[in-house]
Amino acid sequence: MKAYKLTGVLFFILAAFQIAFSQEVSKNILNPAKKIISFGVVADIQYADVEKKGNRDYRNTLSKLEKGVKEFSNNNLGFVINLGDMIDNDYISYEKPLAILDNLKTRLYNVVGNHDFEVNDQYKYQIRKRIKNKNGYFSFEANNMVFIILDGSDLSTFGSVKGSKQYNIGMAKFEEIKTEGRNNAYTWNGGIGDRQLKWLGKLLDKADDSDKKVVIFCHWPLLPENGTQLWNNREVLKVINNHPSVVAWIAGHHHAGGYKKNGNIHYLILKGMVEAKSETSFGIIDVYADKMLLSGYGDQNDQTMEISR
Repeated sequence: MKAYKLTGVLFFILAAFQIAFSQEVSKNILNPAKKIISFGVVADIQYADVEKKGNRDYRNTLSKLEKGVKEFSNNNLGFVINLGDMIDNDYISYEKPLAILDNLKTRLYNVVGNHDFEVNDQYKYQIRKRIKNKNGYFSFEANNMVFIILDGSDLSTFGSVKGSKQYNIGMAKFEEIKTEGRNNAYTWNGGIGDRQLKWLGKLLDKADDSDKKVVIFCHWPLLPENGTQLWNNREVLKVINNHPSVVAWIAGHHHAGGYKKNGNIHYLILKGMVEAKSETSFGIIDVYADKMLLSGYGDQNDQTMEISR
């Protein structure tokens, strides 16, 4: 009889342990209140040692960047993304913003923008190496999420020396969309090349299969089509719309900023730091299982972006 009672007690304890363990595991995995990762974002620093022109305060963007780096460093961030156009012009301009960004207490990833190539021809092919993004596009994983950096200068007229093979390919694409009457037919826009687009598709296939969420960063927006979007934004949209893993496309380039949701994908455009009317402009994004929360600083407004499961 005692043996039966002992067995019953052990069974009860084991069952209670299993339930508690199951609830704890479930809580850790599914609890939407549990933060997955936080990261910083800044766009269009566009520093140059020149006088202010219109709303673009080129020289004083350094103090705005210093405030951003200080705030980034006061938070426990997984990384910081600079969304392109670190400088406005002149290769020597890189020295001061890079020196400030070196004070970050977390990893920095630099996206390529059109103004990053506003340098003498002799420096054109050194830009990607200078900002430690030698291939222009790459991916990395953090906390079971995939983050992708894309190079929208892949197809462009500014990313290579005039008359080169790559320049001629970019010019042909520009003439094509100009003939089509597209509102983004400007030489300060660019596009994603076929090789990069195929690479992106394969990477998203892998993310879909492993049930990982993806956030994509590029200097150029995809949506809305306000004239600042990638030359071939519709081709890129066809690719990412086929992948449920993609939750957001985060860009700069359009200094006024913006936001649009299309399907389950959020298209966020950060305001340009160079045109900040207040003391700065940047953001910190907190990622949860069911949403991404952008906390804006200075000119940058907040944004809530829900994630579909």
